Amino acid sequence: MSKRARRRRDAERRGERERAADLEPDDDAARWLREHDPAPPPQAPKSARKSKLLHQWRRRSGGAG
Repeated sequence: MSKRARRRRDAERRGERERAADLEPDDDAARWLREHDPAPPPQAPKSARKSKLLHQWRRRSGGAG
């Protein structure tokens, strides 16, 4: 894993911890976070992509299927 990827992962984890912290809803910091740091969009499930890629790989490699 490269340094850049590790730093990004660490920053994402730190952001998650900060969002999960019990901040008072009327707190200035909480209000600023809501306005400037929206929650990340939900990730699409891997199953559909994985299945498609698996079938493409099998077709290319001449495997069973």
